[in-house]
Amino acid sequence: MSKVSVSLYNQSTLTRKLVGVRREIALNEIERSGVLDAQESVFVSRLQANEDAAYDELVRTYHAQMFHVAYRMLGDSNDAADAVQEIFLKVFRNVQRFRGDSSLKTWIYRIAFSEILNRLRWWKRRFRSSTVSLDDDHEGNRQYFHLASANPSPLQVLESKEREKAIQQALTKLSGEHRSIVILRDIEGFSYSEIAEILGISSGTVKSRLARARADMKKSLARHLSIQGMEL
Repeated sequence: MSKVSVSLYNQSTLTRKLVGVRREIALNEIERSGVLDAQESVFVSRLQANEDAAYDELVRTYHAQMFHVAYRMLGDSNDAADAVQEIFLKVFRNVQRFRGDSSLKTWIYRIAFSEILNRLRWWKRRFRSSTVSLDDDHEGNRQYFHLASANPSPLQVLESKEREKAIQQALTKLSGEHRSIVILRDIEGFSYSEIAEILGISSGTVKSRLARARADMKKSLARHLSIQGMEL
């Protein structure tokens, strides 16, 4: 083996060892938190060791969820796509600081809603008109209403689309704070304590805002669907 080959071999071996050491250090720090299970701890340690495969897996796992949430909050597919890109950039930049004090999912959602709410505040300060791309066929959109029939009639399909439009319109009428709680609780299924952690507020505030937001949503939906001749 030539001196050049030996040098390259030694560099490659050293790099693998350094990655292994970084992963082990990260894993030890995370395991001390006691919040994450073993599988999630290993995955986070891979992220913190800068493994490309782990980053790819993270994007595959959370991209559709992030887009769905961003679209529901922002009401426009292009704005949602921009927000999702920024969310993942912030996750990658800050993953080294993650210490397992919450689940990885909760931590990612905290970053996501911080980014989205900042965008809403920015637009509000500049009097941006609120528009909704109601006809966008966006990836990862989980329907709020589902058809019971596996073979819906054209009328059922039309009514389902009308309900979906009404829901998105009702969401956009809520404040950013109220909208985020409805999405986290009623669409994403987070617990009150998880929502409080994501948004940095108390569980009591979560419950009171949710009650108000649900009441406002119900009024908006009732008005719209009564005009359309449909039922909630």
